[in-house]
Amino acid sequence: MVSIHISRNRQSLGQFTDQEVADGLQSGRFRPDDLGWHASMDSWQPLSSFANLPPASEGTPPPFPSTFAAPLTPEDSAPEGCAWEGVDSRPFLPAATGLIKKILANPVKTFQSMPGEGGLAKPLKFFVLVSWVTSTIALFYECTALFINPGMLAEGELKNLPQGGVFLIFFGLFLILPVILFFRAFVSAGIVHLALLLVGGARKPFEATFRVLCYSSGATSLLQAIPICGASFYLVASLIYSVIGLKEVHGTEIWRPILAMFLIFLTCAAVAIGVLALGFSAAGVLAK
Repeated sequence: MVSIHISRNRQSLGQFTDQEVADGLQSGRFRPDDLGWHASMDSWQPLSSFANLPPASEGTPPPFPSTFAAPLTPEDSAPEGCAWEGVDSRPFLPAATGLIKKILANPVKTFQSMPGEGGLAKPLKFFVLVSWVTSTIALFYECTALFINPGMLAEGELKNLPQGGVFLIFFGLFLILPVILFFRAFVSAGIVHLALLLVGGARKPFEATFRVLCYSSGATSLLQAIPICGASFYLVASLIYSVIGLKEVHGTEIWRPILAMFLIFLTCAAVAIGVLALGFSAAGVLAK
């Protein structure tokens, strides 16, 4: 089965099987003048020139007559799985929840149809806003637990903090969370993209990696709302969905993003061990 990349007005619509392309041409989802390309082609060609497409599936409806065509909604006008791209003209909550459902339920299809281009603002906004909400819920759990059991505070100065002081600390974290998330998005995407370059998995620019990580991390951050173990679930799910998204959007083999993530883990572990070793060495010198 051939995987065909489709573009319209220099904007990627995603990757589709030859059967999906045939059905799309029949239903009007794709236009004959849309450009397509697959691995055995030298250049992009209009879909009307694709002679080896299979017949449209039985029951595929024809396009609406122009006299009865319904106006497109913002979700219809954006690539499938990327309804958030039209969020400026849609309410925030339906657009965000719709994208979260698509990513969590079918990440492969969603990221296949998610263009690697389209700017950084929309995915960044999605990641920051959704993660801010879910992180606030997680902070609320922590704050509530400390109010119920102040003994959970570590020994030292924090142990003597009044409950009002604990509240002020968490309220301060709530206020600066968007700034932390903003910088985290760029730093993490930069590190992952560098690792992808090292393993030969970055087939598209930094923008594609940034969009994948923002959408996958934003959607899976919903797991932080689970009490007690939500952070652990979020860490694992974010890693899995990010690997899937990087594989589909960059059009690379699955082992490359996995290896990239493993290299990042090894580097972080080596840095942590080095810091600990320096700490113990410094402590030994001071003890003498």
